[in-house]
Amino acid sequence: MGRSRPNAGCRCKNHDYCSRCIYHIVLNKRPGFEDFSHIIGKVDSREWPPAVSRHRAGEIIHSAISNINKEYPFVTIQRRCIMPDHVHFSIFIHENRGIHLGKIIASLKRNCSEEWKKLGYPAETRFFSDNYYDSILKGKNQLKKMLAYISDNPRRWLLRNMHPGWFRRFRLKIDKYEYDAYGNWDLLGEWDINAVKISRRYSEEELVARKRSWVDTVRNDGVLISPFISEKEKKVRNWTIENGGAIIDISTEKIGDRYKPSGRYFDLCGEGRLLVIFMPPASKNLSRADCERMNALAVFIAEGGRPEIIL
Repeated sequence: MGRSRPNAGCRCKNHDYCSRCIYHIVLNKRPGFEDFSHIIGKVDSREWPPAVSRHRAGEIIHSAISNINKEYPFVTIQRRCIMPDHVHFSIFIHENRGIHLGKIIASLKRNCSEEWKKLGYPAETRFFSDNYYDSILKGKNQLKKMLAYISDNPRRWLLRNMHPGWFRRFRLKIDKYEYDAYGNWDLLGEWDINAVKISRRYSEEELVARKRSWVDTVRNDGVLISPFISEKEKKVRNWTIENGGAIIDISTEKIGDRYKPSGRYFDLCGEGRLLVIFMPPASKNLSRADCERMNALAVFIAEGGRPEIIL
C-alpha cells in the first residue's frame, strides 16, 4: 500500500481528516521571516553527526508542537524536525473527535504567533506560509520509514548544500521532444555509457557477454542507462548501485514541481551517481510501445547521442 502524495490546500477527497490516522506534516516558512534553525555537523560523521540547532523561532515552534497534546489530548506527536525554512512532524490522531486536522494545524500556527508576540514582536506576525502539506500513512510498515525520513532531514540538507549541482531539475531536448530530468547531467558526457536491456530473445552466450560488458562499464567508472523495467534489469541496477556505479534511470514517473528523489536515490544524487530522465507512458498503463521508446532513448544516449540541456 502507498500513501498519498504531499499536497497544499488540495486535501485527499476520499479521506476523513477527523478519523484515527497518522500524518506526516510539512509547514513552510513564510518568505521574509527569519530562519527557524541552522544545521550543524558533518555528513557521515559519527563524532559530529548532522543535527538541528534551533533559533528563537525554532524554540517556539518546538514548544508549540509539544503543547498540541495539551489542547488536543487525543493527539500524539511522534517525531519532529525543525529545519531552517520548514518543519516536519508526524502526528497521530488516536480517535475521531470530529476535529479536522486543519484545525489542529491552524491552532499550532496561531500559538506560535502568540508566543512571538510575547517577545515584543507584532501580533500579526506569521511564521508559516499559507496552508500545509500532509502525507497520509496507509500501511503499518511505512511508519518506520516515515520517522526515519523526518530524522534524516539534517543530513539530507547538508548533502544538498554540499553538492547543489547534483540536486537540480532541468529539461532535455531530443529532436522535437523534451523530457524533464533530475540529477547529475555530467553523466551524459561520460565516455563509457552502456545500455541495459535483457530480452528473452537473447541466447545464453549473448546474455553472458552483455552482463560482462555491464560489469566492465561499472568497473571502469562508466554509466549504465536503462528504464530498468524487468526484475532482471532491476537486479543489474541494484548491483551497480551496491558496487559504486552510476546510473541513468529512464523513469515512467510523472515529476511535480516539488519533486526530489527519495531513499537510496537521494544518496545517489548526493554522490553524483544518478540522473533520472522522466518519460511518462503515453497511456495510463505501460505499453510495449512505451518500453520500446524508453529503451530506444537509452540506446541513443549510449551510442553517443547528446540531448540538448535546457535550464
